Amino acid sequence: MPRPAQAPRRSSLTPFYIILGLVLVAGLGLLATRLKPKAGEAVNRGVPVTLTPEQLQRVQGISIGRADAPITIYEFADFQCPHCGQFAAFIEPLIRQNLVETGKARYVFYDFPLGFKWSFLAARAGRCANEQGKFWDFHGIVFARQQQWAFDPDAAAQFAEYAKTIPGMDAGKFEQCVRSDKYQREVSESQQLGQSLGVGGTPTLFVNGRKLDPLPETYSAFETQVRTIAPAAFAGAPAAPAAAPPAPGDTGGKVTGQSATP
Repeated sequence: MPRPAQAPRRSSLTPFYIILGLVLVAGLGLLATRLKPKAGEAVNRGVPVTLTPEQLQRVQGISIGRADAPITIYEFADFQCPHCGQFAAFIEPLIRQNLVETGKARYVFYDFPLGFKWSFLAARAGRCANEQGKFWDFHGIVFARQQQWAFDPDAAAQFAEYAKTIPGMDAGKFEQCVRSDKYQREVSESQQLGQSLGVGGTPTLFVNGRKLDPLPETYSAFETQVRTIAPAAFAGAPAAPAAAPPAPGDTGGKVTGQSATP
C-alpha cells in the first residue's frame, strides 16, 4: 500500500535567506541613495566637451583692463585652491594697481577647477556674478573667505549671502543662477582650454602667450619677468621695488602652484 506523500520539510535556513534578501534590498536602496547627487552636488559638476582648436580660440574668460593694452595676462585658477587664494591676496592686487590700472595690461581670468569639493560650483557662481557685472567683487570676497565656504555643506547658500553684501547686486537672481546648471558648459570649456595650453595646476599665468614657469613668488619677481617679455610697455617706467622681508610666520606674499590633484 503506497504511503501518503509527506509534506516537504521546510529548511531551517529559509528564515536566514529571507533576512539576507531583505538586507540586500535595503543595501541596494542605500547605495542608490548615496550615488544619487545630493542637493548642490548636481550643479558642482562639469559637462563633457570636445572643442576644435578654432573653438578653443573663442573660449571666453572674464577680463579687466584696456582691450588694446600692450600686455595680456591670462590666469587659470580655482576659487577653492589655497595657492590661488594667496595669489589673489598678495600679488594680483599689485598687478591690477601697477599694470591694469595704468593701462599697461589687460587681465583675463579663466576657470580651471581642480576637483575640490566646490570647485565647479564656485566657478559657475563667478560667472553668475559676472552676469550682473560683479565678477571682480565676488572674486575678491570668495578668495578672502575661502576657508569659510570651502567645507560648507551648502556653499551656494554662502555665496548667496556674499552677494547680499555687494552693492547693486540682485542676490535672489544670483542665487537662482547658482542653484541651476547654468554655465556648466562655459566652465568646462575654460578647463579644456587650460588643458590644451598645458595647465596642470593653479594658479597658472601666461603673459602675451608665454607661460610663466615657475610661477613668480612675489610681485617684483612677476614684474621682472613681464618686463623681459614686453619691455616696450615699460619704456621710461621705474621697476617695481623689491619686496620687504617677510615677518616671522608670514608667507611674504610668496605663492606656489597648486597641483591638479587636490
